[in-house]
Amino acid sequence: MKKHSDVVCCIVDFGMVGVPMAERLSRSDGFKEVYLFQEWEEDYSTLNKAIQGSGFERFHRVSDIWAMKKEVDLFVFPDVQRSGLQVELESQGKLVWGSREADELELDRELFLQTLQEVGLEVPPHTIVKGLNALRSFLKDKKDYYIKVSLYRGSFETSHFRSWKLDECLLDLFAVRFGPAKELVRFLCFPNIDTPLEIGADTYCVDGQFPRKLLHGVEWKDRSYFGAVQELTEAPKQIREVLSKFGSVLGQSRYRNQFSCELRVKGDKFYFIDATCRMGLPSTASQLEIWGNWPEIVWHGANGILVEPKPLGKFCAEAIITVKRDPNEWALFDVDKELMQWCKFANVFEYKGSLCFPASESGAHDDSVGWLVAIGDTPEETIRRINKQADMLPDGMDANVECIAYVLKEIHEEQKAGIHFSDMKIPKPSFVFES
Repeated sequence: MKKHSDVVCCIVDFGMVGVPMAERLSRSDGFKEVYLFQEWEEDYSTLNKAIQGSGFERFHRVSDIWAMKKEVDLFVFPDVQRSGLQVELESQGKLVWGSREADELELDRELFLQTLQEVGLEVPPHTIVKGLNALRSFLKDKKDYYIKVSLYRGSFETSHFRSWKLDECLLDLFAVRFGPAKELVRFLCFPNIDTPLEIGADTYCVDGQFPRKLLHGVEWKDRSYFGAVQELTEAPKQIREVLSKFGSVLGQSRYRNQFSCELRVKGDKFYFIDATCRMGLPSTASQLEIWGNWPEIVWHGANGILVEPKPLGKFCAEAIITVKRDPNEWALFDVDKELMQWCKFANVFEYKGSLCFPASESGAHDDSVGWLVAIGDTPEETIRRINKQADMLPDGMDANVECIAYVLKEIHEEQKAGIHFSDMKIPKPSFVFES
């Protein structure tokens, strides 16, 4: 097996995590050569997609993986989908870091629920409803439900149905969104699990095996994250049970990728509610920085060898980075070089040293552009660092570090319930604003 420093790598991505992965793997401790392919071709291709990931000094954007396939040793698939391509590249003798067919455990929610039952984990209460008319009838007298669908994550994000009075219009929106296909959609309806306790683990898996260290992370949905490095043997028993039982399932598909799990804990029961069979958002920024031997982890993992992580800190924090702009506006920023390592940007290219974010092609408004991350040896040090880094962001770009206070509050709730997060004292939520 080659040394990882002699490896030529190509990352295959849709745009969300490819640039941060390419930046990390192309550092001085990384691979010999790093290429990045981000899907851009369609019937009417656009500059906005084709230019993303280009212009960076240490790695190179390519427009076609087949033109340079022969020189590539390793293909990295940080996201779900393209499982067939991963298997085909392996059949041609290429090494692959990716989820392979196990990505179905995230994309196919009905398969996920069935798998929970098969491995002996608690299945969250739910009802499967086919078609929007049936969904209307089902929800007419319901309150506090979460609605999900499989596969089409670009068409439908998890939606919270509060009551018919408050959210009847939400179902009208579904009718517009799905048009005549609305009666073909299978909706999964989950009553809210009334508990403040949601815990998670962020790690990686090689052929069903997990490393002895992981990140025990708590998230404030899509805004912030705080994690602690834990020995697997010291992780909450609920996390250990999920990884133990799901390892064999992932191993059947020769899974070699990052893996995250979210659990809702209520009394003596817990529910594994979502499997993230890819680079998680958040948590990816933390793993790229806190595991000091990340290139070695990926290279050996693609060869079927589990390498233990070497942590550079004991804690990590993340906050989403946002930019206020019109959806039709291209955003351009100069970011301090000292700060660049700690910013994990998506859908971006570099031009004359500046970071450029193309306008939205759909006209949809989304102010998020990436994640800010900090690591440290104490919770206080980590929070001070991410606050300092947030202050270094250029005008017009902000990091939602204040949401870390909500995460700290959740961690305190965990500890009151007897769930181990860290041997170190976790500061009060107010510390986020005081530091």
